[in-house]
Amino acid sequence: MSDKRPLDRSPYYVSHFEHLDRILSRPQLAGIGISGCVGAGIFVTSSSLISTTGSLGAAISYVIAGGISACVLYSMTEMVSARPLTGSLIDLPHNFLDPAFGFAVAASYSLANICSMATLTAQSAELTALLKTDPVRHSTGIEVGINVSLIALTTFSHCLGVRLYGKIERVRQKLAMDIPTRTEDQQVVMWFKLSLFVLVCVMAVVINAGGGGPRQTSFRSNYTSHAFPPGWKPIGFDSTNEPRLFSTGVSDTQFGVAGPGGRLFAFLTAVSLAMFSCMGGEMVAMTAGEAKEPWRDIPISMSFVYVIPLSLYPFVMMAGGANVNYADPHLYKMWARGTGDLSLSPFVIAAQSSSLHALPRVLNVFFIISAYTAANTAIYVASRSVFMLAQTYLSRKLADTFGRTNNGHTPLAAIALCSVLGFLSLAGLSKNAHSQPRITLSEFYTGSVACVYICLCVTFLNFKAGLDRLDKRKILSRDDRLYIKKLFKSRWQPLPAYIGIVGCVFVIIWSGIPPIYILAARGSLTSTDNLKQTVSLTFDVFGAYIGPLLFAGFYLTYKYIHPLSVRVDVRDLRPSDYVLDDLAAMEGENPRLYSRKSSDSSASQHGPPPIELDVLGRDRRQSSIMREDIGRPRQSSHAAETEELDPEIVLALEAEDARREQREHVLDVLRRRPPRMERGFWREVWSFVVVEKVPAVAPGQAG
Repeated sequence: MSDKRPLDRSPYYVSHFEHLDRILSRPQLAGIGISGCVGAGIFVTSSSLISTTGSLGAAISYVIAGGISACVLYSMTEMVSARPLTGSLIDLPHNFLDPAFGFAVAASYSLANICSMATLTAQSAELTALLKTDPVRHSTGIEVGINVSLIALTTFSHCLGVRLYGKIERVRQKLAMDIPTRTEDQQVVMWFKLSLFVLVCVMAVVINAGGGGPRQTSFRSNYTSHAFPPGWKPIGFDSTNEPRLFSTGVSDTQFGVAGPGGRLFAFLTAVSLAMFSCMGGEMVAMTAGEAKEPWRDIPISMSFVYVIPLSLYPFVMMAGGANVNYADPHLYKMWARGTGDLSLSPFVIAAQSSSLHALPRVLNVFFIISAYTAANTAIYVASRSVFMLAQTYLSRKLADTFGRTNNGHTPLAAIALCSVLGFLSLAGLSKNAHSQPRITLSEFYTGSVACVYICLCVTFLNFKAGLDRLDKRKILSRDDRLYIKKLFKSRWQPLPAYIGIVGCVFVIIWSGIPPIYILAARGSLTSTDNLKQTVSLTFDVFGAYIGPLLFAGFYLTYKYIHPLSVRVDVRDLRPSDYVLDDLAAMEGENPRLYSRKSSDSSASQHGPPPIELDVLGRDRRQSSIMREDIGRPRQSSHAAETEELDPEIVLALEAEDARREQREHVLDVLRRRPPRMERGFWREVWSFVVVEKVPAVAPGQAG
């Protein structure tokens, strides 16, 4: 195996002439993240969790799923804080794990967010039917028109913002002032969604306490006394007094898994379903290349985006579930045959059971907005992922098409491609399909992003191993005061990374087990009129596992095309991989000019530019002494004393000099960076509400 990794192309910031502008402030970064991760899942499709595992089980499933996601994002935050580059989710595995994994992440994440956009758009279009006086499904023609209109509006809003920014950017450069862009809207969306959390919780408590008047439905008992169902029943329970469940020789109305085993089966299924709602916090990492103050804003923005929603999800679910019985006929049953009726949000069901007659329609309007804005953010993230995929991995012809930007430095071609693929939302509009294509797309999203999460956790293990090696050589340590203050240290590692890996592997494996179990038992049942058709169940299995299979396919394809590409060896990781210099120059209009200036500066101070020692042709014994050190043909400070010494001792002394210079350089770069949190806690929280002026930093260090 080659000691030096062969890459198919230089990093985008070395050779490209297309880049994204760093214009996003902290509220805008957080707004994009919150808008993307809070969609229809917690508000609408969570009804399937209650029908599967009960009110309390649904809330606990969000605790488990949220904990898995938080562990992944917590590990990811440290890496993105060190390298807040464009498309960080792709850059990290490319540079710390294997370029083939970088390609697999880029391709899978692009497709996953396109499918997410299609799913949320279809969900938004379907919810509009609940605003009618007679809430029944739209006709196929109307549904198509609404889907097309929403996709067109999404595309137009992105392109319109780009054009306006392209015009005002030239004025901004002349006036040297910041002008708000379309992304200011994301800040409004963020606070709208966080306020919606508060609204539904307050509403649920009021209704549960009787503030909405007497209940109007057939379920008037205390729902919290039936927090868990008596087992797992694929078509959902019709009442809380179900007969015993059997797996063979009965009709589908008595088919299921009874007892504690059934409860566990249902709960594990709910955890895998809840992951769809808990994913999305990583979107901030995809905006890192457009952050105005990346060293200050990226770490705290990522923490804000995953801590706030994931900590609120269980409380929101518990508040809604306290008003809804798991046997309510309006809840969505995941594996029941579609009847054509619209499934309702648990919060809408709770509002309908009260005397507040206008509240259900108001809630549906809010949920439509939540779903649509999440779809809008999904296309934003997908376009950035396609942009990086084209620039880093695809052929030059495709890179010149989808890896290019307009005058406003926005990837219009990538946006157009993602928008066209977003018409997958039309796949479920046939009379017999109902919501199955949307379910399959959401399952594909969950499986694909789970693979990305696993890859990033494994990347973190390599990232940390490289740092540990630099720590042993006394060059850079995660425990250094400057590292903690200027970058970000995720504590208790590697336990969170291992939890993320194990949790995501479980989600991938378990997602397909319920439909496989139903398919295996279907032939032994006396009737299956209420179960999903075999084709629909097959697509459930397909949706659960096609994402991981495609991820593996992308990885193997890259390995086949670039057989010399090898896994990154931690001995090849250098301090410059962890502590970047001037982002503004690296990602400027002409990064090659920056590279030449850097080389000239290095040559003037230390002789010729640094090269890897292994390239010098030294034997393995010499290379193992200082593999990652930088050897420069210069006069050693110990030359006079070591002329007669053994060459290995001379080499070790030169290595010590190189290590000392590297550490001094790393500390110098970190000292010139702004502190990650230089204000008090509440001032930092307030910074998500308004854009505050920050102290000036040394030129070239603001990124």
